[in-house]
Amino acid sequence: MKYVFLISLFVGLTACKDSPKTTIQDSKNISKTHVLTNQSFIGRELLEKECYPCHNPKTPHQELIAPPMIAIKKHYLKATASRDEFVKEIMNWVKGPNKENSKMPGALNKFGIMPYQTFPDQTISQIAEYLYDNEIEIPDWFQNSSGRGKGKGKGQRKASGMEKCSGACMSNAKGKCKHMQQAETDTLEKFKSLGKKYASASKAALGKKLMSAIAKNGPDGAVEFCNINALSLTDSLSLAYGAQIRRVTDKPRNPLNKASSRELIHIEGFKEKLATGNAPEPVLDLNKDGQVTFYSPIITNAMCLQCHGKPEVQIVTSTLSRLDMLYPKDMAREYQEDEVRGIWAISFKKNN
Repeated sequence: MKYVFLISLFVGLTACKDSPKTTIQDSKNISKTHVLTNQSFIGRELLEKECYPCHNPKTPHQELIAPPMIAIKKHYLKATASRDEFVKEIMNWVKGPNKENSKMPGALNKFGIMPYQTFPDQTISQIAEYLYDNEIEIPDWFQNSSGRGKGKGKGQRKASGMEKCSGACMSNAKGKCKHMQQAETDTLEKFKSLGKKYASASKAALGKKLMSAIAKNGPDGAVEFCNINALSLTDSLSLAYGAQIRRVTDKPRNPLNKASSRELIHIEGFKEKLATGNAPEPVLDLNKDGQVTFYSPIITNAMCLQCHGKPEVQIVTSTLSRLDMLYPKDMAREYQEDEVRGIWAISFKKNN
């Protein structure tokens, strides 16, 4: 369920919520000390809300579904001579994405043309102006790609907690020494890291397919794709990663995506967290059988609402007709932006 302004704004510029790494300042004619005005804050919020779902600087290089915003900024700075021209060219692309007015042929070939969406001119302008005027986050791989893999520690492996244990500390613990406890903590951290990786990769794989379907046949194409291919895609990813990967929800469109009672608890927890104004973070759940499950929230954005929003408002008549035909018991409508649509549930055996 992988877009947005950037599936939207800037998957676009080509072809559709982990911590900031570095920033880069390469706009023209900008003072070294830039004070964020209220307008700048608005621009930044719009950038993160509308663009980062597809162009997030924290996305690993191999999981990209669109170029990072810093790449878009650099190409458009190179192709324009002033702030006004920069904003105008961004506006032209978003309002009419096509091969002829693309400034990023390489990204276009890799990701394809972004699906067209309607956005207010003011929204596009505020994002473009913020992009031109301010430093933005860049991923580590973007800055260090030429030196990736070089330097200290390559090929070295850090000893686990138990490898450092002599057994002398066992008398100090209730059945577990500090090294055993540390080893368990390390194991859970490993699963948390793997869960984030698999969820991100699965989201990227699904998003790329959805973007292609929307670009060809609009939201109707996305409905058809999900009906035929979404479950088989996650099944294939489960086989590839050796873990059970599922997308589940409290309001299913496909009954096979209905959340279990245990999963519903986590969905409600993510909703409560989001209601406080804080971004919900992924969690790990360990059951009595030794199975570890990673849960990560799926948050709606503008692109999602074309199939999951308000009927006859965000969901157009033709898409509604396809949904009614393919999903007669559909519950996945009437969403707004920034709501919990469901979760990624990724299960591992603890002894794997």
